[in-house]
Amino acid sequence: MKLDNNQEKIQNSRKLTPELYDVYAPPVYGKILSIVQQDPIAGKVLEKVFLSAYTNNETFPLRSPLMSLIDIAKEKSSKTIKALAIFRECCSGASISSTDEKTTP
Repeated sequence: MKLDNNQEKIQNSRKLTPELYDVYAPPVYGKILSIVQQDPIAGKVLEKVFLSAYTNNETFPLRSPLMSLIDIAKEKSSKTIKALAIFRECCSGASISSTDEKTTP
């Protein structure tokens, strides 16, 4: 079944292309920076967000690519903050667990 011209445009607008990086990178970076609050780390998270989207050949059928990328950025930023907190606690000699569940010996 052939797609008509309008359906092709809709499908293409749902797929992340390298040209859209210039459009979507600033707001996604802003969201990451609001969570991470450190420029070098925010830059690395932004890189991982777009690499993940390009490598997985992401398409965004239900939402705009921008909103989907912001959701991915929030998830990756939150995971990065948790990992950094664990790393800092380990380096300071404190005891911390990656899970919230308490285990009995």
